[in-house]
Amino acid sequence: MFEGNWVPTEKPLFMVRICINKRLNTDKLPSCGGRGSRGLADLLERMILEQRIPAEVVRGPCMNNCLMGPNLKIQGGDFFSLNDDISDDRIEEIITALKEETLKRRAAVDSPPSNESNPAK
Repeated sequence: MFEGNWVPTEKPLFMVRICINKRLNTDKLPSCGGRGSRGLADLLERMILEQRIPAEVVRGPCMNNCLMGPNLKIQGGDFFSLNDDISDDRIEEIITALKEETLKRRAAVDSPPSNESNPAK
């Protein structure tokens, strides 16, 4: 899968779930796996490691949106139905969303919860 020794830089803050389901195609309907989601998962995994994004790619089963796939979901964030478009622009859109999710998660960890119920303290 990866050439060389790849080691994640830190513990993942969230997961990116991507459907890799591939139909037997007896019904002639599209599937995420048939539209390149397995290669997409490998590419995203490489880019996440290279760009030090603290996310984990999880390959999973059907997300019930086969006609619009490949499909992926950022845990607690955006859902992408790529509609058979795995272009560089769409990949960049996903990476940007992952970076934004990282910033959001880090901000939530760094900022202490406010105590609005008792402002007198």
